[in-house]
Amino acid sequence: MNEQNFEDLLDRHGSDLSLWPENVREEAHELLAQSPAARSMLNAELIVDNVLSDAMVVPNADRLEQKIMARFAAQKRRFAFDQWRAFFWKPAFAATCSLAFGFYLGAANQELPVDLAEDLTYVTFYDHEEWSGDVPDES
Repeated sequence: MNEQNFEDLLDRHGSDLSLWPENVREEAHELLAQSPAARSMLNAELIVDNVLSDAMVVPNADRLEQKIMARFAAQKRRFAFDQWRAFFWKPAFAATCSLAFGFYLGAANQELPVDLAEDLTYVTFYDHEEWSGDVPDES
């Protein structure tokens, strides 16, 4: 095995020689005993592996799961509140506005013109059947 083959195998299989294929493991040990360049490549790969293994550690993974689930629950509660608000507040607001507008018109204390008031009274209380001639005989 030469240094180029060793570097290729090091890139493929990593710095742990026990994970290398058995047929090249013994040759790699022999090359490491003879070549300082191979030892420096292995040391550089060990440093990279250590840095990567430290970077891959996720601190408090259980707490992370709790945070994610808490956010999901909060969004679900907020969605339920939005649904309730849409169901209840919009009709309530419309009814309140209509009621307030009616109170405003009633409180404006504007009297109807006399002619209009008389016309409304006449139309409301006037017995139309009496004068229409369509009154059925009661005999």
